[in-house]
Amino acid sequence: MEIRKQELLDELERYYRGCGWKVEREADGTLRAAGTGGVTWIGMAVVTADLADEGFAPRLVELSDIREDDGARCPFELLPDPECVEDVRSLLAQLRLTERVSVYSLAA
Repeated sequence: MEIRKQELLDELERYYRGCGWKVEREADGTLRAAGTGGVTWIGMAVVTADLADEGFAPRLVELSDIREDDGARCPFELLPDPECVEDVRSLLAQLRLTERVSVYSLAA
């Protein structure tokens, strides 16, 4: 499962770099991308095993509330494995995070 998570993270990093943004990998397994206007975008890959982790939901809430120096929330984006995308969307709805967290999907 770690291999799949790494593949998804690599894909997300390629996307951010394709936007011309500087990307850093954080020790917590997220990406931080310095986007337009100095906005810090937070990206995270998600696999099915993450959903079984009891600390995953609180982590989503915590990451969705990280703020810039001016108080604005940093955009938070997830790239889930296609096999768990609906479960991720369901969890975000349950946590009332659908307005704060974006979910990407891999093109077929």
